[in-house]
Amino acid sequence: MIIQSLCRYYDILAEDERAKIARFGYGPVDVSFALVISDDGEISYIVDLRSDNKKPRPRTEVVPLHMGRAGTQPPAYFLCDKAKYFFGVEKKKKGAISAADDNQEVIILEKGEKEDLLITKHSRDCFEDFKRLHRKILEDVDDPCVKRFLKFLDRWKPESFLDNTKLLEYKDEILNDSNLVIGCGGIYLHENDAVRAAWEKHLSQGIEKKQTSAQCLVSGRSASVARLHNKVVGVAGTHSSGAPLVAFNDDSFCSYGKKQGLNAPVSELAMFKYTTALNYLLARPEYHMRIADTTVVFWAETSGTACEDLALLFFDPREEADEDSEAESSGPARIQDWKRIELISDILDKVRRGQKVHTEDIGADPEANFYILGLSPNNARLAVRFWHVDTFGNFIARAARHHLDMEIVRGDYDPRYVSMYRLLRETVAPSSDSKAASPLLGGLVMRSILNGGPYPVQMYSAILNRAKVDQPINSIRAGFIKAYLLRLARAGLTNLREDMISVSLNEENQNVPYRLGRLFAVLEKVQADTNREMKSTITSKYFSSASTTPAVVFPVLLKLAQHHIAKSDWGFKTVQAIEETLEGVDEFPAYLSLEEQGMFMLGYYHQRKALYTKKEGKEDLQVRDHE
Repeated sequence: MIIQSLCRYYDILAEDERAKIARFGYGPVDVSFALVISDDGEISYIVDLRSDNKKPRPRTEVVPLHMGRAGTQPPAYFLCDKAKYFFGVEKKKKGAISAADDNQEVIILEKGEKEDLLITKHSRDCFEDFKRLHRKILEDVDDPCVKRFLKFLDRWKPESFLDNTKLLEYKDEILNDSNLVIGCGGIYLHENDAVRAAWEKHLSQGIEKKQTSAQCLVSGRSASVARLHNKVVGVAGTHSSGAPLVAFNDDSFCSYGKKQGLNAPVSELAMFKYTTALNYLLARPEYHMRIADTTVVFWAETSGTACEDLALLFFDPREEADEDSEAESSGPARIQDWKRIELISDILDKVRRGQKVHTEDIGADPEANFYILGLSPNNARLAVRFWHVDTFGNFIARAARHHLDMEIVRGDYDPRYVSMYRLLRETVAPSSDSKAASPLLGGLVMRSILNGGPYPVQMYSAILNRAKVDQPINSIRAGFIKAYLLRLARAGLTNLREDMISVSLNEENQNVPYRLGRLFAVLEKVQADTNREMKSTITSKYFSSASTTPAVVFPVLLKLAQHHIAKSDWGFKTVQAIEETLEGVDEFPAYLSLEEQGMFMLGYYHQRKALYTKKEGKEDLQVRDHE
């Protein structure tokens, strides 16, 4: 299903000239330099293709396909490769060569502090393989640029690397695993029509000769089966060269005597389509995001990026108050941020009222098929964390419902809409060196959002634990507690009713844990009013135990409160507030369950916001309750 969807998306991209998707036999690769060869087979000059940033980045170019390398002698690539294959030299750490290349001819071209520039048997073999491959493919091509390049390969000697002044200018960068291409006549040699024809002929002959035909699981037709699948680049936690989505690299994964890709027969064409489409999505930030250790990729079966842009906005709504933004918004950027946030607000209002989202509301077709794929590293391949298929309209409704459920009364500087990253970060202690959340939580929360079901209890427990330790409770944690309880009530999995779980303070709520949370906030305020310089407060001492075992803690707190009330000029109002809050509470419970602890914290947060919010600005700062 995943591969079929990616193959269909490849076909959509292939028809869109703006996408510039690679055709069969080609793929995107990061390239740093282009070598220009003179008529006599010498390097005329070198073109630096990297960006002009402080930290130069390679340029992504569509080159003849890199099939992936394995074994002790990895094969060469056609017209785009690293220095070891182009020149027959390599860098190695000091001391590494004695064990790896014992009793072999090694020439040290240059010694460095940490690494040496060497010519080894392995590097010579790589160059010879590179030369042999190009001789085989380009021998019959009658083109002046091809003849220059072949003359360069015939004349080149690895020992002359340091004698070339052009190479010395970029020596360190070229030797640092940079990919090189050949430039000729204002284009790259691999873009030459005659060279392309020779490469595609070689590719088809190789497939017919080496591969076994079988029924493709994707197309259902008999075709040459891909023995190895191309690597997918860009998934967080994987090697920079990528990792395959489908791989059989151990005998225990194989069955019926079949080897590698024959265990799950996918044709060469289908394999190319799905890997190319997935690499295309991962190379563009508007199509993916990271949640914990999972890279989430999403796409719609439409041309353009309207659906993907809106999906990313719901996953990661950026506001001016968002501290995770790379730079402060100002001018046109600030106006654009507010427009994006207002777009979310308009969609939420429609979903809140139960109205259907139309094309004019979201700027995209709500009936388009929409896909969300969660990928994470797993040994030598990729693991699928989750896979979701729906219409784009349904996805927007589910994402909007998540933000509606998270609505909570907030302060001036609290985010109106919380990104997945910020939500998951609330499970991590602020003092922790690592800010990464548990890898499991991201996938569990995503499933709840996409399916519209209850949130995972693991996430709820983690939020409760942090709220007990990191006082006072913030709007993000309070919002998730409220959302968790609301979905439990909606699903009928708790005795709580939906009307008991509100956005802001509900003084009519008779739920005992909720009233005890409110009471704790009142007692905290009494203490703060009488002694503002107190370092150790009842919150730091008793909040955790009060939310778990009220019967043990509250008698002590009420007794302590009498001392503060006696010192206060408004003690009678405090007594009145305590009496009103305790109305309907016949006794303090001995123990509160997880759901009751959530209600306690919700009551505490609501009451605290009400106490510290100026009455004249209250309506402006609070968020409207659910209708």
